[in-house]
Amino acid sequence: MKTLLYPCLVLCSFLLCHGCSTGVEESPQPGIFRVTLVANEADSILVILGDTARCSRIDRYNVVSSKGRLYNGENYVDLYVAPTIDRDPSLSFNLLQRQWPDGKLIGATDPFEIPRYKTLPVTYTIFEWHTPPGTYDKFEFGLTGIEVFVAIPRQFNNPLQFPPGVTSVMDFPREITINAGRVTQFDLVIDPYKSIRRFQDSYIFDRKISVSQVKNY
Repeated sequence: MKTLLYPCLVLCSFLLCHGCSTGVEESPQPGIFRVTLVANEADSILVILGDTARCSRIDRYNVVSSKGRLYNGENYVDLYVAPTIDRDPSLSFNLLQRQWPDGKLIGATDPFEIPRYKTLPVTYTIFEWHTPPGTYDKFEFGLTGIEVFVAIPRQFNNPLQFPPGVTSVMDFPREITINAGRVTQFDLVIDPYKSIRRFQDSYIFDRKISVSQVKNY
């Protein structure tokens, strides 16, 4: 009997392991949803008291992105700056930051006045997060203007504020497909100078942003 019992136990164990279901379906592999933002090169002229501003290495147009969400009806996924354990929901950056064609940022060792035609605007990745696959119908995020500073030909330094009754969060209704194991990139373009206007003694950050493309790869 002992010689027959051991093979029978092995066979029963094999059938139990391979013939039974746990009742829990395997979760699908997430995709990556990435959102980028860049200043529109076609909106690069700021006129200050009749003079046209020129590009310097210390110019800044500081903004903060925050509160990214991707919606499917009432359900949503919170988005973060990068797919790390830090889960940072916001990013501060400079819309007037320039870079050389090789990707090197304009910095302290570069000439004070920068020939715009020889440089490029920096494209920022403001969100990049693991996202369940599926079809979504809206992306939203917050963008807050902090200040604008331009040095040439004269200093222009002003804080920014929202128009009355406007909050930081903007909606972008659009069908967005996230595929398992793939990247969906949502590219935004902002008109930096068209986005500011003077109202009494304040400068209003009236954001002019459009979707340039949505691509999957």
